[in-house]
Amino acid sequence: MIKIYGKNCIYEAIRANSKIQKVYISFEVSKKDLKFLSMLRDKHIGFETIDKKRMDQFFGTGHQGYGAYREDYTIYNEGIIDEITGPAKRLLLLDGIMDPHNLGAILRSVDAFGYDAVILPKNRSCSITETVAHVSTGAIEHVKIAYVNSLSTFALKLKENGYWICGTDASGKDNLDTLDLSLDLAIIIGSEGFGMNKTLLKMADYVLSIPMSGHVNSLNASVSTGIVLYRTRKDGRIL
Repeated sequence: MIKIYGKNCIYEAIRANSKIQKVYISFEVSKKDLKFLSMLRDKHIGFETIDKKRMDQFFGTGHQGYGAYREDYTIYNEGIIDEITGPAKRLLLLDGIMDPHNLGAILRSVDAFGYDAVILPKNRSCSITETVAHVSTGAIEHVKIAYVNSLSTFALKLKENGYWICGTDASGKDNLDTLDLSLDLAIIIGSEGFGMNKTLLKMADYVLSIPMSGHVNSLNASVSTGIVLYRTRKDGRIL
């Protein structure tokens, strides 16, 4: 089981028909959010009303009066390739993303822009924690997540399955706006400190960069991911 907290996280877990063991509601929320309580009753989800002190003990201080215990998230492996079907497939590979706040924010972009799955290496990666779930504001309920032994080996397998590998680097020469969005794409985002590893960079069919005109030449990993995923989403229109 994993703890989730915050109204949006719990609401999305319920909407995704995830298995929830029990929901906890603060006394203050129970008096104000009658609609939420009615939803729990309608869906036959057990809940308990407790005081703020116990809520803080169970879920920390960022719970907003809502907390729950949920079944562990489904985690995929290299077989995720067989789970993705349809035209213009989209995968996001994260190389060295260790910060749970970055990962949670990235999952929001993955869900928002219609990517099919997120792939992380088993080593040098953030695991799925309650912080990741909370920062994702429930997006984690709608995103397939896989951990693989080696991103390089997995990228080779993707190439064999028709994917085009798109690295991202400040020195990249390929333009986001001219990328053929009818292709099956695997986008790789590296860590803020070290970027993509050189092996993956050499394997890339394209190396994309984000044009910038300001004084600071780098962006937070989750911000960079949001921009790249928006510009490479399946419908692909430049608005």
